[in-house]
Amino acid sequence: MEAVVTRVVEPDDLDLARARFPVGKHIRGRVSRLLKPGVIGLFVDLGQEPEGFVDVLWLPYEPGDWPVVGTVTTFEVLQHTPGQVRLFPLDDRFRRPSCLPTGRTWEQWLLIRDRFPVGSLVTGTVTHVYQYNREYVVRFEDYWSLLEWTGDAPEVGATGRYTVTKHLDRTLRIMLTPTDPAASSSAQPASGPGPGPGPARARSARIVPASPRPGP
Repeated sequence: MEAVVTRVVEPDDLDLARARFPVGKHIRGRVSRLLKPGVIGLFVDLGQEPEGFVDVLWLPYEPGDWPVVGTVTTFEVLQHTPGQVRLFPLDDRFRRPSCLPTGRTWEQWLLIRDRFPVGSLVTGTVTHVYQYNREYVVRFEDYWSLLEWTGDAPEVGATGRYTVTKHLDRTLRIMLTPTDPAASSSAQPASGPGPGPGPARARSARIVPASPRPGP
């Protein structure tokens, strides 16, 4: 009988940050510095690496309304990039009015929650793969989500089943987990060079990321 060999992937800094600050988790942090208030965003000390970052898109229009250096407040983890945790401020005082990562209303969100309850299954197709922070886009029905992977890049065009694992009511997002991670493994990314075929260990996903991606 031929032996089955599985490639073991050692966790890197991105994997460790994802494990330390999972997407959707609410965490406390201290504002450590402001980068061009009103233009770029602010950095957050989370007590351990990596550093947190809040994009100007989520902060008040007026720089004078931004939290000052030293402010301790609560954030939701939106996504990860190498060396950085992207955060969403949960205190209304430090957030742009009516601005959420999904752009949905509360009424729309309630309909989505009813349509996709926790534990339900959806069928999705991989449409884009991003090597920079190992994320890929999955489109299902009228929606799309970002997933994280560790290992080799998922395959653009792969279709698989995903489980709704959590509703994030503060940012109106749904988290998904692939029921068969191997179904979305082994292809080149949407752009740029990528690894060859192999298994992918996909992580949870959430509808609409912190940065713009293709989709409704």
